[in-house]
Amino acid sequence: MWSRAPPPTKEENARIDLAKEGPCMVCLLLFTRNLLPQHRVVYGCDYHHCKSGNIRRGHAFGFAMCQWHHERIPQQGRSFEWMAQTYGWSLKDGSRTFHELYCSDDELIAQQTYINELRQAA
Repeated sequence: MWSRAPPPTKEENARIDLAKEGPCMVCLLLFTRNLLPQHRVVYGCDYHHCKSGNIRRGHAFGFAMCQWHHERIPQQGRSFEWMAQTYGWSLKDGSRTFHELYCSDDELIAQQTYINELRQAA
């Protein structure tokens, strides 16, 4: 896929790499709401670049999501039904409902920034 966006800077690459280690920001949100047990929070994630007007906002405007929450890809050996019941709504199921259920892109970006800061300080 061809992109007009410039490649990520060193700082943006560091953010992306740290985010991709996990946890999934949506899984973490579900855990903090007592809707997902801690052992089900997924690590090893995709990096979701947020958009505005269907244009990427930039490499710094993104957050980690597991393959279920990002692309609706179930974990190996799990059915779609089990994944939906356990992990809930996926972005691929519809972004409006996704953001109503969880929170805005900006809130997830802020959560990712906070998690990255905590991990770098440790």
